[in-house]
Amino acid sequence: MKDAVTIKSFPNGLKLILNPDMPFEDLYVAFAQRLIESDRFLGDAKLVITFEGRNLSDLEERALVEAFGEYTHVTVLCIMERNEKKNEVFIQAANAFSPSGEMENTSVYKGTLHAGQNLETEGSIVVLGDVNPGASVSAVGSVVILGTVYGDVAAGIKGDTGAFAVALDIKSESISVAGEECTLFSKNAGFLRKVAGAKIIYVSEEGVICEDITKDFLADIPF
Repeated sequence: MKDAVTIKSFPNGLKLILNPDMPFEDLYVAFAQRLIESDRFLGDAKLVITFEGRNLSDLEERALVEAFGEYTHVTVLCIMERNEKKNEVFIQAANAFSPSGEMENTSVYKGTLHAGQNLETEGSIVVLGDVNPGASVSAVGSVVILGTVYGDVAAGIKGDTGAFAVALDIKSESISVAGEECTLFSKNAGFLRKVAGAKIIYVSEEGVICEDITKDFLADIPF
């Protein structure tokens, strides 16, 4: 029978190849066992992961991600998709997330936040989905939104000027870092001006800055 789980590494990440045929309950048990066996090897790494070989529901994917927190010391920064362009942004976000390698207490939320949902964390957070109008994300540390921001996002809510916010696309008027609101998003003739592409927002001596995420920019992150 094909192995339940095969683990392969790549720079800053793990590829997890899953058996497509066995019941998920059995797969989860085998997956947890592999994580336990690999914990000493993996250490306290902060990794991007990708699942292959099997179509997972959102609940199944979330269960496997949460297993890392249960059975290892690994921090899962984000999940890569089988989309080369999006994967590049995921890896950029992961690299930007901890340029010094010292960031701790990072959590992952998978799913879109809808109106009335307010997500707050004492550390930093990666949201694998959109932040819809009327929803909000706030963090003592940094915030990475691997989706579109329509609602409110606040990073460094206790004054950490080293915190930052990252999003694949921003259509919101309220993005703040360390209490300073980004003023680059305004309505023009009644419509919110779109800021296309992946952005990173941070605080510098000149105030709050919004920059495109590019390979050249990531080579000289201003933190």
